[in-house]
Amino acid sequence: MEKISLFMMGLGQNGLQMTKIGFIGIGLMGLPMAKNILKKNNQLNIWNRTKSKTEELVKLGAKNFDNIKDLVQQSEVVITMLANDDVCKDIYLKNLSEVCKDNQIFIDMSSTTQDTAINIGKSLNKKKSFFIDAPVSGGTIGAENGTLAIMAGGDESTFKKIENIF
Repeated sequence: MEKISLFMMGLGQNGLQMTKIGFIGIGLMGLPMAKNILKKNNQLNIWNRTKSKTEELVKLGAKNFDNIKDLVQQSEVVITMLANDDVCKDIYLKNLSEVCKDNQIFIDMSSTTQDTAINIGKSLNKKKSFFIDAPVSGGTIGAENGTLAIMAGGDESTFKKIENIF
């Protein structure tokens, strides 16, 4: 990971240049983050292990996918906010890296170890996709208000492509 940056997150407040954003992990943090993206984005694709957690976003216009791999195929950028290292490894290494597309960008906003982030990044890079490790600070209040601090690490040119999302 070549560059480390810190910036404030206002997901959806300034609009998005990309039209197809995928969001995986609709929990305490993921739900308000996805809502903020949905406010300005033309299309938000969502997936969660517990389907009932996606209902509120579907009512707001998000498209729910039953199959995580279909979400990846229908998204230009995929954002994840997952529970822990084990879940991240399972989702990325057993699912997302199998179906990722050339030049697709993945942003993991979960709190994981450096080793997990590096392994996920290497797995995606082998498939010609890009990875930004972007854990957040600010809790659920920050997620609701769109004021999370994001510590983003990854390739600088990839970072520049997605910084307008935030």
